[in-house]
Amino acid sequence: MYTYQRAVGVSRRAPQGEELVDISAMACNKLFTEYSRLIIVVTDGLANNRQVAIDLQNYYVELGSYSGKIQQWLTSKATTVLITSNVLPGDRYRFVTTHDIQYRWFSLKPGNADMGDGHQDSLDTVEAPDIRVVKTDNSDVDFDALVNRGLFIINGHLVRAVKGNRCAYLLNAGKHFNVYDNIHVNYLNFNTVSTLKTYPITETDIDFKEINGIPFLHVKSPVNMSGKTCLMSIGGRLYLNDVAMPTGDTTFAININKVDWFSAIFDSKELINLSSVIAKERMVVDKGFFRTKEFFTKLLTDKSSFTIVLDNPYLDISVKPMVNYLYPFTYHTEETKQLPILTGNGLLPKYFTRRIINRRLLDIDIGVQKLYVNKTTGIQNGGDLYHGFKSKYAPSRLHPGYLLYIRAIIQGT
Repeated sequence: MYTYQRAVGVSRRAPQGEELVDISAMACNKLFTEYSRLIIVVTDGLANNRQVAIDLQNYYVELGSYSGKIQQWLTSKATTVLITSNVLPGDRYRFVTTHDIQYRWFSLKPGNADMGDGHQDSLDTVEAPDIRVVKTDNSDVDFDALVNRGLFIINGHLVRAVKGNRCAYLLNAGKHFNVYDNIHVNYLNFNTVSTLKTYPITETDIDFKEINGIPFLHVKSPVNMSGKTCLMSIGGRLYLNDVAMPTGDTTFAININKVDWFSAIFDSKELINLSSVIAKERMVVDKGFFRTKEFFTKLLTDKSSFTIVLDNPYLDISVKPMVNYLYPFTYHTEETKQLPILTGNGLLPKYFTRRIINRRLLDIDIGVQKLYVNKTTGIQNGGDLYHGFKSKYAPSRLHPGYLLYIRAIIQGT
C-alpha cells in the first residue's frame, strides 16, 4: 500500500518554479488545474515503507476524472504497481545569497583577460581593462566553480566573469574603476541552487524592428533555452522575465517600454563605463535616442550586457518590498538570510547589516535615485531634448528596495 507523505509542484497561476505544496485535501480532478507539474513522495508498504516518488503526469487522464483525495486514490491502487522513482524531490528551500568577496578571502588586482599570465602583474589601474580576482593567501580555489556558480557585482551592476589561471577576470571592471574608483565587488552565490553560464550579445543576435512607429526588440540566445531559467544583464542591470522574456527556445523579447532607459543610462554612466553607449560627459540627447536601433545595438553589445542561462529550470524568482527606515539609505526587514537587494531601478547594491533591538537594518551604498526635471526640455525651449539636469528643490529620492528571492528545492540532509 502507498501512503502519501508530501508533494512538490509547479503552479499554473504563478509558474515561476517548484514549491513545496500540500495536496492532501485537494480533489484529484483539481490537481492539474492548479499545477502544471506535480511529484508526490509516498511510502511503499511492500518495500518496508521506503520512500519513493511518483510523477503524477503519468496518471494525468486517470486523475482528471477522479474526484477523491490523493490518499484515497493511492489506497485504491493497493494491488497495482505504480510507476515510481527512487530519486526523491527536495524537501527544503535553498536561496541565492550575496557576499562581499573583498572581506571574504579574495583580493582585486588590475587585469587583462586577453593578455598572458606573465604580463598581468605589470598592469596598473589606468591601463587595465579588467579586474583579476585572486585568493588573498594564494591557496587553491576552484575558480571554474566560482565563475559557473555565481554572478559578480561592481557598484551595484553585474559584470561578466571568465576563468583565468588561478584567478577570475571581471570583464571591463578595470574601466569601471576609472569611472568610479570607490568600487566594491559583491558575489551572488548560486552554489546550492544552480550552475550557470553567461554569454555576450553580438550585433547579429539583435533584431530591432519598428512597425507603425512602435519599436520591437528581440535578442537571440547563443544556446537553446529549453529546460533552463534565463535572465539578462542589460547595461549591468538585472532584468527578470517581465522585461527580458524568453519567447521560444532561442529568443528573448525585450519589453523596452517597461524600462526608463534615460534614467538608467544617465545614472549608470556615473558608476560604470558605458562609453561605447554614451559619453560620461554628455548631458543632452535627442528624445528619440533611447528608442533607436543604434542605441539598443550599442547597449546590448556593450560588455555590461549579457545573457544568463541557469541549468535549473524550476527556480522560483520573486521580490518582496522592504520598509524604508528612519535613516536615509536604510531598509528594515525581519528576513535573516543574506539575500540580495534589488532596487526599483534594477541595481544590486552592497549593504551593511545592523541590528537594533529586534530590528535588522540594511544600509546600502549607492546613495539616492536622481530625479531629472521631467526628463525633457519640451518642444518650445529646447527642441524636445532629454537632459541630465535636476531640480534643486527635488533633486532625488530614496531608492525603493526589494529583497530578491531566487530559490530552489533541494534534498535536505
